[in-house]
Amino acid sequence: MASTDRHLVLIGVGPGIGRSVACLFASKRYNKVTLIARRAEQLKIEQAQIEAATEKSHSVTVKTYAVDISDHTALTTTLIDAEASLGKPECVYFNAARVIPSQLLTHDVKDVEYDFKLTVSALYVTAQWAMPLLLDLAKVDPSAQPAFVVTGGLLHVEPDPKLFALSLVKAAQRNLVQSLALSYGASGVRIGMILVSGVVGPEEEELNPANIAQKAWGWLSNGDAEAPFEIVI
Repeated sequence: MASTDRHLVLIGVGPGIGRSVACLFASKRYNKVTLIARRAEQLKIEQAQIEAATEKSHSVTVKTYAVDISDHTALTTTLIDAEASLGKPECVYFNAARVIPSQLLTHDVKDVEYDFKLTVSALYVTAQWAMPLLLDLAKVDPSAQPAFVVTGGLLHVEPDPKLFALSLVKAAQRNLVQSLALSYGASGVRIGMILVSGVVGPEEEELNPANIAQKAWGWLSNGDAEAPFEIVI
């Protein structure tokens, strides 16, 4: 049975890619938006940005959660509450990462483990929650566009020893998303990655947040069953 409610869950939102994706996607399709990030004060700003971006098109309900997603119990509780509050998700967009210098063999192993919890284990926990819901949505609502999307880069093929930890977790993250696509991509759920090929900045011609969001939306919304698993921007 078709629903008029479209719920976007965005994990990892701030003034860069997360904000641009949230505002653009909400303006294009979604009237329910869940935002998950660490800082409550930043989430208030992001909520206001979405409301401003959609005020002339449609009403949007935004719910925010200030959560450290490396705490997987807290993350699971948050996702369950988001579903109870705004309904089953149609699109889950995972944009969380920690970008800090990390030198190979001198970086503390505890920091490596934290990055795995934040970028890989949290993604796995999110997929455990989201995939059954997205698969069910694909079966019951022919008008739905269920999707599971992850922001990545090229560090999985071109590691940087000065960003060792990020390179390591991004390789594992891509492996996980590709495994999801191989397992469930033929079941009506769009699964894939938006690979950002360098440093993002508002003055960059290609790698500015607004352009990345536009490319991500184009990839998500084209409806082509033969579309690639990932795009590089």
